[in-house]
Amino acid sequence: MSLKELTMKQHHNAERQKFAGVLMSGKITKDVYMRYLVNQHYCYKVLENHKEFKLPDDRLKRSDKIQKDIEELLYLMTGVEVPMIEDSITFLEILKSSTLDYGNYVEDNIKTYEQFMAHVYVRYLGDLRGGQMISKKVPGSGKYYEFDEPEELANSIYIRINDDMADEAKKVFDYATKLFKEMDTKN
Repeated sequence: MSLKELTMKQHHNAERQKFAGVLMSGKITKDVYMRYLVNQHYCYKVLENHKEFKLPDDRLKRSDKIQKDIEELLYLMTGVEVPMIEDSITFLEILKSSTLDYGNYVEDNIKTYEQFMAHVYVRYLGDLRGGQMISKKVPGSGKYYEFDEPEELANSIYIRINDDMADEAKKVFDYATKLFKEMDTKN
């Protein structure tokens, strides 16, 4: 079985969450999407600043692009250019517990490059593939989903993955599912 097949159950579970449907509906509000982006920004920033491991290609980095999308949405919502301040009380309040748990998990538990690449596989390959559909449905310009040479970047991931990464990749899907469930609540 391939890594994709080994993680298919968790992948489908994430996709079946109500919030995933809202994300794909084209009806997500600017405010809700901005909250989602703040949580995604945190997750990607933690991965991209891992103390030991680096992405296979710097062009995969998403955190700066997500930040630009957040700033664009804040402008669309307020009419005022507001730079995103990651450690402001407002942004910290937006972070969901699953996001904070994920950040702690990445910092405390990823000890091998193989574990790190399982996270890259789920997050970045997901953006390279499914993100292209999402980008057409969300408010704003969707810089988060823009990649230079997407096939080359996907290959930079594919050549570094193996089936032994399945357990770690399942954990990443589980964190994504938890975030989708939390995004579906009114809190």
